[in-house]
Amino acid sequence: TLAVNGVGEGLTVVEDYDPSLPLTPGDEDQLIQIFLNLVKNAAEAAHRRGDGQGEIIIRTAFRHGVRIRTGGARGLRSTPLEVRVIDNGPGVPAHLRDSLFQPFVTGRNGGVGLGLALVSKLVSAHGGLIDFESEPGRTAFRVLLPIVTEEPI
Repeated sequence: TLAVNGVGEGLTVVEDYDPSLPLTPGDEDQLIQIFLNLVKNAAEAAHRRGDGQGEIIIRTAFRHGVRIRTGGARGLRSTPLEVRVIDNGPGVPAHLRDSLFQPFVTGRNGGVGLGLALVSKLVSAHGGLIDFESEPGRTAFRVLLPIVTEEPI
């Protein structure tokens, strides 16, 4: 709500939340920061359309069996909690895609390129994964996070 009210004016915002999601362990303020940055970026991209048809979709889901390989002794970590932030802006330029989560990489005039680097660092610190897919008219950032379980993660 903070991000949408701050930069989402004039955009269509679709919220599609799975009401039965389990909890994810982590720092609440850092998790809020992750999604504030992603929604802010999506809103800026959707505004760049310039035709008044900008849209952001925020979608959550539980993906059974989703795991990421880790370097630790356990080998695999379950990350079934998925949050997607999707916009219908112009897409991520091809020349930035391989380095988008690196510091000082930006496709925006006046941008400093620290937002997605911070997001990536915070998602990783929470035992999660972030990726994206992009083409003109649709960019989707996907965050996968672990859930609270009886066993230590």
